[in-house]
Amino acid sequence: MICRTLVILLLLALLAPAAAVAQGGGAFQPLPPAQPTPAPTPEPSNDSLTSDLGGANTLFVIAGALLVTFIGIGVFISRDARRSLPAGHQPSSGLREQGPHQHKRQAKAKARQRTRAQRAARRRNR
Repeated sequence: MICRTLVILLLLALLAPAAAVAQGGGAFQPLPPAQPTPAPTPEPSNDSLTSDLGGANTLFVIAGALLVTFIGIGVFISRDARRSLPAGHQPSSGLREQGPHQHKRQAKAKARQRTRAQRAARRRNR
């Protein structure tokens, strides 16, 4: 009984590749061309949402309005920030020499003199 089933399975295994070769001529043959499907015809829609948008001009108007709004918000924020500064932190309209980083000529001259002395000392100690 086991021998019969083995023989039948062996015959089926041998016949399966022969049937596949008879169908298409082999695994490396080109595929047959696909059957083109007819394109469905679009139905005209009466969608009121697309007709209400108006097109590119409307989009340009919206973009311009957004641009003006953002510029206005920026100007408002910067003006409000300047007004709310404490009195000591107000930006000055003067030059840098008039501010807290002022360097007097004498202090600069002393610093230059010290630098020259240090250079001379290094040259002497070489």
